[in-house]
Amino acid sequence: MNCKVLTWHESGLDFADAFHLAQSRQHTHLYTFDEKFVKRSQGLTACEVKKP
Repeated sequence: MNCKVLTWHESGLDFADAFHLAQSRQHTHLYTFDEKFVKRSQGLTACEVKKP
């Protein structure tokens, strides 16, 4: 997991967003109001990041 967080952070995700995404791998959805996070997280995991 740590490697993914650092890789995602280096490619443009905020560190906290990358950490939360890595922690949510076993879930199908992660909800956020952060539109940049929604766009930048597309295709990184099976967990879909979307607005509520």
